Amino acid sequence: MLNFLATATILSGICSLTSGFAIHDRRTTSGCGSTPSWSFNNEGHYTRSLNGRSYLVHIPVAYNGSSAHPTVFSFHAFEQDPNNQELISGFSDPGLFINGTGIIAVYPEALLGPGKSEDGDVPQRAWQGAPYSKAGVDDVTFTMDIIQDLQEHLCVDKSRIYASGKSNGGGFTNLLACNSTSAPLFAAFAPVSAALYPKTHPIHNCTPGRVIPIINFHGLADDIIPFVGRDADHWTGETSYALPNITKYREAWAERNSCNNGSTTGSGKSNPDVGFTIDGLGHSWPSTAGLDGGTTSFNATTAEIIPFFDMHWLEHP
Repeated sequence: MLNFLATATILSGICSLTSGFAIHDRRTTSGCGSTPSWSFNNEGHYTRSLNGRSYLVHIPVAYNGSSAHPTVFSFHAFEQDPNNQELISGFSDPGLFINGTGIIAVYPEALLGPGKSEDGDVPQRAWQGAPYSKAGVDDVTFTMDIIQDLQEHLCVDKSRIYASGKSNGGGFTNLLACNSTSAPLFAAFAPVSAALYPKTHPIHNCTPGRVIPIINFHGLADDIIPFVGRDADHWTGETSYALPNITKYREAWAERNSCNNGSTTGSGKSNPDVGFTIDGLGHSWPSTAGLDGGTTSFNATTAEIIPFFDMHWLEHP
């Protein structure tokens, strides 16, 4: 088993936002107080069709239609699907709780895009913001439609909705955080090995309208989305494939959140901007189980993301 060293960089210091540890009042939705009409299987899964698209939803074992549940979105990588994202992220784990309550895990499915030229232009699923996503696709609206759909049919705590994703899904997670329409709906964000193409606004044109709690993870040995960034695609030279240096990306978020300059290394999940740099890890979701490639000494989901989400909620959703 290979274990990689993870360094947490807290890019904050003095920032103003709500965070804490005590269980706070849950903000209910219209789906509370009734039995779900959706036919969940014995494992708590249901694939929901919505406006010609679909998403996978998982409810916790102790789902209670009278108690508002936190909800975590997790967006899959390029050419992957909701089932793979559920596997590598582990957000459907029955042992996960936010605000003392089991979580509703949501895994949307991207539309087929044109694919990549180096892969023979084979159509693959991809999220908005990537140069290989479907032309004109509006996944931000799709995500907002899912939120409304969930709130109408399940008991959702609308002050505790979160977004995460891997690679292309991580880049789209960043786009949701930067969009002034979608950002107010999510309490915190967690992109992993994010493909931060220019149209996901990693550095410029990011206007969330508020302080954004964001935790991110990136391996130093990532040869798909290199930590140091790049100016263009190494196959075609297309600048639409440009990627930022991850350190610069993190610093941009700290500045955007009006944090003090500089960074510190250590623990501190209650801060609004936290970045984990994993020495030796490639293009993977950090996990002790190695379900997405390299095995790390910690599980990003259970050890870091869920506790980070637990500390952040929306005061006035």
